[in-house]
Amino acid sequence: MIEMLEELKKRRWIIVSGKGGTGKTTLASSIGVKMAEDGKKALIVSLDPAHSLSDSLIYEIGHKITKIENVSGELYALEFDIKQAFREEQNRFKDVVSSEELQSFGISEDFLEMLSDVPTMPAEYFEGVGFIKLFSNIEQSDFDIIVFDTAPTGHTLKLLELPEYLDTFIGKLLKFQLRFASIFSSIKRFFGFGSKEDRSKIMLEFLEETQKIVKDVRTKLTNEKLTEFIVVGIPTIMSLMESIRLVTELTFYRIPNNYIVINMVRIYGEDKCVFSKRMAQMHLNVLEEYMKEFPDKEIRVVPFFADEIRGVNKLKRVIEYLNNFTPKKAIEYIENSVTIE
Repeated sequence: MIEMLEELKKRRWIIVSGKGGTGKTTLASSIGVKMAEDGKKALIVSLDPAHSLSDSLIYEIGHKITKIENVSGELYALEFDIKQAFREEQNRFKDVVSSEELQSFGISEDFLEMLSDVPTMPAEYFEGVGFIKLFSNIEQSDFDIIVFDTAPTGHTLKLLELPEYLDTFIGKLLKFQLRFASIFSSIKRFFGFGSKEDRSKIMLEFLEETQKIVKDVRTKLTNEKLTEFIVVGIPTIMSLMESIRLVTELTFYRIPNNYIVINMVRIYGEDKCVFSKRMAQMHLNVLEEYMKEFPDKEIRVVPFFADEIRGVNKLKRVIEYLNNFTPKKAIEYIENSVTIE
């Protein structure tokens, strides 16, 4: 049997994702704590707009990389405001395409309005640019392992299409217009008109630089020796369906995904609570469905605990089960009336 945490030590990029409410932050925090305690310099990055990383670690974090002092080893954390990064990039784009220089050389109002509304650059690409820039910057750091606690939006995956998108007809048209604007601006400046700052050239360079960065990041995200994408679910059919969709997307983008973690599984065998026993039986049935749907994945189970998992000591309870607590073991526990609380 493959020990999950031991395998994760061999990766640099660990991405945790799944439907909202499945315990992604708890899992990301647990992995980060374990990596740090085992001698790795680890960074946990929250990309979810509804940050709960501070709550999970019981440590004030915020928008700057912060060292978590109550952990043995070097653990750092960051709550990255990806929405703000999205707004900054979108405003930068709108500022350029609506500038006077572009308007002055005869582009129609309709085309300018189309560019200002940015339909040629879908919002998910802009939101993903924030992640890509963060990824690119962190790549130059000395962290051994970076764990991303992602938002369940799929925008990061969508951004991986950006290099091809910019090579489509619309992307080429946009680049052509910007190049034409740049040439026209150069002629105007030669005759002493216009600004010294060629904003269309800046925008063109921005697009081409972003395209290059995305290609580089995509190479790393699809490298199975560097990256592991962990899908997190809970023992419900709806969560299973969401996991199937996410795994399908990961396969399409060729992003390594060997592990699925099923969180909050009720393992209960005592007679005094009929509800808990029925819940355990229902979860057992869903675990069997997960095994049928993902026969080629390494699936791990984290029990539903009686106490809320917050703080380093509680997170260590999660760590206990990540290495080798499989659905088969969980089913065996349930069938033999074992209780985990």
